[in-house]
Amino acid sequence: MLLQSERGSWRGGLRHRSHCSSPKIASPDSVTPVVRSISSTSSETESGSDDESFSVVTREGAKKEVACDSKVVYEFGGPVGVTALMFGFPILMSYMFICLALHQGRLPNPLELEFWQHGISAITPTARATAIYLMFNLFQYITAATLPGIKVLGLPVPSLGGKQLEYLCNGVATWYFDLVLVAVLHNTGVFPITAVVDEIGPIMSVAMIWAIVVTIATYIVGCVSGRTHRMSGSVPYDIFMGAVLNPRIGNVDLKMWSEIRIPWKILFFISLSAAVKDHEINVARRLEAGLSPEIWSLFGGLIHMNAIQTSAPLLFMLLAHCLYVNACMKGEECIPTTWDIFYEKWGYMLIFWNLAGVPFSYCYSTLYLLNRSVANDPVQHTRFFMTVLFVILLAAYYHGNKLLTGGWWGVARKIHYTADLIMALSWGLVTGFDSYIPYFYVTFFTVVLIHRVGRDHIHCKEKYGADFDEYCRQVPYIFIPFIF
Repeated sequence: MLLQSERGSWRGGLRHRSHCSSPKIASPDSVTPVVRSISSTSSETESGSDDESFSVVTREGAKKEVACDSKVVYEFGGPVGVTALMFGFPILMSYMFICLALHQGRLPNPLELEFWQHGISAITPTARATAIYLMFNLFQYITAATLPGIKVLGLPVPSLGGKQLEYLCNGVATWYFDLVLVAVLHNTGVFPITAVVDEIGPIMSVAMIWAIVVTIATYIVGCVSGRTHRMSGSVPYDIFMGAVLNPRIGNVDLKMWSEIRIPWKILFFISLSAAVKDHEINVARRLEAGLSPEIWSLFGGLIHMNAIQTSAPLLFMLLAHCLYVNACMKGEECIPTTWDIFYEKWGYMLIFWNLAGVPFSYCYSTLYLLNRSVANDPVQHTRFFMTVLFVILLAAYYHGNKLLTGGWWGVARKIHYTADLIMALSWGLVTGFDSYIPYFYVTFFTVVLIHRVGRDHIHCKEKYGADFDEYCRQVPYIFIPFIF
């Protein structure tokens, strides 16, 4: 799972440039060692220059890369832990959605049979939901494979003898194409965008089922074709972590495609759908009350349009998710050098979470706000409170982008995650405090980041030894300077 702030990667403790210069190919026996100074990292990031020591792999470094790439280390509690996660995630997501859809965000006892008897209809897959989700996936694959973009080389892959794979990065083109197409389909009535939120429960179930099918199919194909990599010998663990490192169909890397094109776009379109739905509800209520629709006159009266009646909290969520997907599309050329693409295999962890988990659990704030509006009990805040939240969101987003080109790593080792956490918290705060569910995202996100910090520390310690110890001594704080 990629974060909004990840424009480059922290591989082995050394960050790749935010403008994503490809590292030079080097074999373990052909490169002259390069001295890498801890103190040079700050000046390099501040000046924006490309330092050879950050793009050339030393002989010793290459050997360590091979060792790291082939080493199996049990995470998430090993086979037992990942089995629990694979069964637990779909159940938890179903429970959370039913709580939002039928219980206004309250948390009934999930062990009561009545809860599931009443709620199962809200998440039962339908033909329409199946068509919406699978057609979206197919369309995203077609645009990823065909629209123009830049070609970027990934990091040298140790298991491929240092070969660098090529990635077509056309996220910006597909993003703008999506927006134009959605506008046309909605305004012509061919596919109203509100259909997404109307079918959200069934679409979520289709996504979860599809993610499980893709996970199993990928594992089987990898084993049958002999393309497995870094296998542990435990079937549940290898299904969870994956069997294949770089799965591709044509010129599309499925791992990068699933991380960038599916989750964040769906998340945005869910919020867009909810915002339009809320607008329609509020306009209808004005008409029922005998009030005329409010009209905006724009550009000196050249354009007249109905005033936007979407609530401020839902507009906040729409902006938040728009910023997220926009950042992912515009920074896509830096994704090939991230840890997920370089190291992680394509298994349940990445497949399920990107195809289903991210879009249908990170949207809880949006769904909670819409359901409150449908129940004629909208979440309302003072203008001052909403202004503060908008400022926090935009400030965190801006710094989340700038951190990777500034010298902030001299202050805290993972300070770019701090911006992500602030944005995640704002998604909960905008819903108020009547339900925990909108705060699930920031809770889950915090757990994920803590796990990442621990994992990164181990990898960096193994690769850089005393140099990394010195870095930690110079930069003792992780998230918050002088506090933590």
